[in-house]
Amino acid sequence: MVRFVIKRQYHHPGVTLLALMGVVLAVGLVTNASCFSQASAQLILNQKLAEFSRVTGRPAFSTTAYTFPSSRQPITVEMAEQAASDVANTLASEVGLPLKHLGLQVESGGMMLQPQEGSTLYGGQSYLGSIDMAYIADVQDRLTTIEGDPIDDGASSDVLDVWMPADMAAEMGVHIGDEFRIGKTLASAAIPIRVRGTWQASDPTDDFWFADPDSALRTTLLIRRQDYINFVEPVIPSRTGGVYWHIILDESKVYADIAAEYIEGFERGLVVINQYLPDVKLDSPPLGPLKEFVERETTLITLLLSFNLPAFGFLLYFLILTSAIIARWQRRDIAVLVSRGVRVRSILGLTIVEEVLLFIAGFPIGVALGMGLALLMGYTSSFLSFVSRPPMPVSLRGVNVPLALIALGMTLVTRLSGAAQSARYSIVEVEREHARPMRAPFWYRYYLDLLLILPTIYAYQQLTNRGTLAMLVQDRPEDLYQDPLLVLVPGLFILAAALLALRIFPLIMRLLDSLAGLVPWITPHLTLRQLSRHSSSYINPLLLLIVSLALGSYMMSMASSLDQWLIDRIYYRVGADMSFEPYPASMLETDTSSAESVAAGTPDLTTGIWIPLPDEFRALPGVTAVTRVGDFDASINIADDDIDGRFLAIDRAAFPSTAWFRQDFAQESLGSLMNRLALTPDAILVPQQLLREYPIQIGDKIAVRVVVVRGTSFTSYFTVAGTYEYFPTVYEEDGMAIIGNLDHLSNVFGFYARHHIWLDVQEGADGQAVFDAVPEMRRGIAAIKQRDAPAIIAEEKTKMERVGVFGTLSIGFMAAVAMAGIGLLLYSYASLRERLYRLAVLRAIGLDLRQIAIQITMEYALLTICGAAVGAFIGTTASMFFAPFFTVTGEEGFPLPPLIPTVEQQHIVYLTVAFTVIMVLLGIIVIARTFSRRNFDMLRAHWG
Repeated sequence: MVRFVIKRQYHHPGVTLLALMGVVLAVGLVTNASCFSQASAQLILNQKLAEFSRVTGRPAFSTTAYTFPSSRQPITVEMAEQAASDVANTLASEVGLPLKHLGLQVESGGMMLQPQEGSTLYGGQSYLGSIDMAYIADVQDRLTTIEGDPIDDGASSDVLDVWMPADMAAEMGVHIGDEFRIGKTLASAAIPIRVRGTWQASDPTDDFWFADPDSALRTTLLIRRQDYINFVEPVIPSRTGGVYWHIILDESKVYADIAAEYIEGFERGLVVINQYLPDVKLDSPPLGPLKEFVERETTLITLLLSFNLPAFGFLLYFLILTSAIIARWQRRDIAVLVSRGVRVRSILGLTIVEEVLLFIAGFPIGVALGMGLALLMGYTSSFLSFVSRPPMPVSLRGVNVPLALIALGMTLVTRLSGAAQSARYSIVEVEREHARPMRAPFWYRYYLDLLLILPTIYAYQQLTNRGTLAMLVQDRPEDLYQDPLLVLVPGLFILAAALLALRIFPLIMRLLDSLAGLVPWITPHLTLRQLSRHSSSYINPLLLLIVSLALGSYMMSMASSLDQWLIDRIYYRVGADMSFEPYPASMLETDTSSAESVAAGTPDLTTGIWIPLPDEFRALPGVTAVTRVGDFDASINIADDDIDGRFLAIDRAAFPSTAWFRQDFAQESLGSLMNRLALTPDAILVPQQLLREYPIQIGDKIAVRVVVVRGTSFTSYFTVAGTYEYFPTVYEEDGMAIIGNLDHLSNVFGFYARHHIWLDVQEGADGQAVFDAVPEMRRGIAAIKQRDAPAIIAEEKTKMERVGVFGTLSIGFMAAVAMAGIGLLLYSYASLRERLYRLAVLRAIGLDLRQIAIQITMEYALLTICGAAVGAFIGTTASMFFAPFFTVTGEEGFPLPPLIPTVEQQHIVYLTVAFTVIMVLLGIIVIARTFSRRNFDMLRAHWG
């Protein structure tokens, strides 16, 4: 059976290769999504842990389990040593990471350092300060002895030997051999001690130290283990003042996909430890970065799922359709086998063997392809745009074997279904079906395509009510699956539109066929007649072509929309290319009141008269325009309601040439809005929402209380001159914002108000250089609250959330084109093989090979052009409808401004033309290869 299958695949290398490519593509796409998700999450987690380690100065997965014993529950050194392994192993076991280091530190707690009786070295003082006595296991290898003897494993006799920090000894003027006394109180029994040596840490950054020893042990005297037992334990009721177990877990074994389990492990481990060692606590475990990562991972997975799920749906359809094409291609072979006595179960066995052979060859190649694509996604900067950056940590751990097996299983089920159906036909029935038009598909006959319109409309309405896919996720990314229809609605729309287009396709072909008789040239006549009479046989490949290119066009337009939306969001947040607040440099390092500042010659921050004029800022390098914007807290009084919000005071003359503004932000242009502010000095622009909620109209006056600085405010009446829907830097969570004239507001205040500076700069200008030049421009002026829109955009483009989205869109686009190409070529091989007999008959009755080749090429070209054009139209339409819902950023609140779908018409036209040309050329190659044989060979191939 295996030899028979291999022989059949060998004799049909084209179809076998295309089927193998389908398997590789399926496994590759599934593996790519899972590998990239795992790798990006791992990269984010590594960044979080590295930042945590940089701040704390120790390994990320290090912590200290500590307890302060009491007289009721004392802990000796020996008890602490016995409990050390239990505590460390419990924590390591619950967290799920190997133990890398375990350290023990036992302290006495606060002890009073006293001079020897009768000593006059310290002016007769009886108390020299509070110190700790500590035993640290294996500390001698981490110390450098400055003076005296190094710490050894011996024991003291009558006087306790101690080792003092070198800085403490120098500060107190202590020498080697000096003796003191220590006790819990001045009245309690004192322990005589002798300074045996001074020390400092050999490497304060060594992982051995949980905290910087130069500060943490600054007043700690180190003693030996036996000395602690002999001298310290007897004078402390709890035997020890504090016990610390320093635990470091091996973070090289940390995996992002189980980060939540680490959090639960630390929490559960502490509970378990307290069951046998009460009152133990953990000091600074990495719960903070782990929780931050889990929250960010939720956003990342939500984004990837929302963009990948429709693609996975089309991938499944691609597998089913290609399997159906192969099954139909093998129908004659199966009918011959059945007519010669082969049973159905043997046919199914042959199909299973054939598919298994393809799976064995395709699965490892697909995994390698998926990992390679995931690695490529890590270099994404925009749609089909890649930059050099450190490679993603892609590994086999990210391979989702069950998901890949599900995809392959669906392929196998489809092939078995097709083989079982073909086994019911005799060779006579197969030939009879080839001689007449193929029956329309099930969905076509029962109008299932029309029924799909209803769930599509319902899902679109529900998604409109939600506003964005981010609203579908409350706690976990899995929340997306609670209503998967809303995530799949773009794909559902594309499928429904494609099916409806295919219902029109036969009607158009029949119309063209009616005109075929008017064409004097025999080749176009045969082409149109073939497309008309056998239009049903073209439905499957045409559907795959339309859906795939619609998906590609949709992803291209989606990427363009998201790319522009990123720029819009950042400029909306900043207001212009750059912005900052002038501030007196002298006050950045001092904390003085306004009166003290004025007395000292520092500008009074309640006014802005000390801020340079815009012309001076225009002299900064690369600056082309400058405007002033005051931002003040305000309260609007309307109909006895006080509405908290903001008052944005602008320089209406300079604002249009500097600020960023989008046409949909208001019903009028920015220039018209500025002209309205020029009507009267007290003119203001208010949100359109204010007019909808309150009984006010254009021209009415409203009272506004503006807060200049905390504790100082002015109330004045302003005239409503116009409205806006959105305005740069205005967010709903900040309250109602009104826009007014800065000069008028300064007149109301009686002085020129403090304000921000917005800058328009040349493309490519160095933003940091502009900020750095502000103090050089005017001595004593600094730029605070710096915002550089191009720099923020560049930083945002490196975030894994964006890399993942645009990587998914780029790979999904290429996969869609590949699926369309593979499916169309596979259909070409299969259909030409079915038509060999008919084509040979045409040659026999007088048509030359050139005419037949042109006829098939024209069929192929017309089919490809129709599918590509319809697919591009459906894809762009889908992006216009659904792109605004894919505004998932991870930020709190609704991100502004709204996303405006953009359609890359020119690029989509290029895609359609390029795909059509390439597929027609490949089709010509297939046709040429098929017709390279003699007519007799073609007939024999048909019957053999």
